[in-house]
Amino acid sequence: MLGLTRSAAAPTSQSCRQCGALQPNGAVTFCRRCGIPYGSAPSVEAHLPSCPICYVTVDDAGLLASLAGSSRRLPIADHLVEHERHPVGDDEWLDTLRVGDRIRVGDGWAPFDLVRRYLVTGLVDAGRGRRVQHDAIIMAMSQVARWGTGDIDVFADQDDWRAARLAVTRLMERYHRNRN
Repeated sequence: MLGLTRSAAAPTSQSCRQCGALQPNGAVTFCRRCGIPYGSAPSVEAHLPSCPICYVTVDDAGLLASLAGSSRRLPIADHLVEHERHPVGDDEWLDTLRVGDRIRVGDGWAPFDLVRRYLVTGLVDAGRGRRVQHDAIIMAMSQVARWGTGDIDVFADQDDWRAARLAVTRLMERYHRNRN
């Protein structure tokens, strides 16, 4: 997405803090997409990039906190490289449950991207400009986000909502089991 093709062990290079594009070589000093110098803060009017892995948006300086626990702040390109050592969950396993752009959770189906975003952030958010599908899985994610996991007692509960809540809880526990 951001032109990132290097491994975690590769040395870091300058990147655009506004769009995240890597500097192609040392001779190029301005980002071809944004027109700002590599390494300088983004424009005040710019739409700031978000990490496609953990969905965190860069701050006003175009930087994100290091995942290594240090006080360093990194451009988004270096943040993406850090995800190789600090994954948000078991994405390889989650991808095995995927069927096209949907995922089976218990007896229901839901949009894969929405379920992954929920597992990572804990927020039921379809994203900007998209509508949430209100099926049992989405309802279950909303209920778990509001009242917590486990077998909760909800007034006027539906059997399929209860089953979906338990399925979402099992999915969450399995997804985050192997985190480092």
